[in-house]
Amino acid sequence: MIQFSQCSQCLAIVMFGFALVGCGDSNTPPLGEVQGQVTFNDAPVDGCNVVFVPLEGGRSSSAVTDSDGRYVLKFNATSAGALVGEHKVQLTTGRDRVASDEGALRDAGRKEFFPKEYNSETTQIVEVSGRKNVIDFHVVGK
Repeated sequence: MIQFSQCSQCLAIVMFGFALVGCGDSNTPPLGEVQGQVTFNDAPVDGCNVVFVPLEGGRSSSAVTDSDGRYVLKFNATSAGALVGEHKVQLTTGRDRVASDEGALRDAGRKEFFPKEYNSETTQIVEVSGRKNVIDFHVVGK
């Protein structure tokens, strides 16, 4: 009788653990998956920082484009996507020069080549739905 009682308790603990794992994070707000491509004069942009800032407040989502100019937004370390709703979008290509502690150049950096309407004074507004969103940015400039 004692063995049956202990076994029942173990089973109950294991089942409760499985239930918790299946629930996920109930504190995560509604998100929409967001992916797309960033191009400049029809060429893909590698290493572009893409940031979606919710107009109604809340956590921003971000990504960095790959060599094909493609990005997939992350909301946080464990959740992909962006908050559902309207967002200002900042696209930044510039980065600072980086040197090692010994003074060796690690990254020569890169001057910003997007117009300010895409980053510091962005006019880019997009809507993220609760589904999959493909949002491309085709920037034209000098």
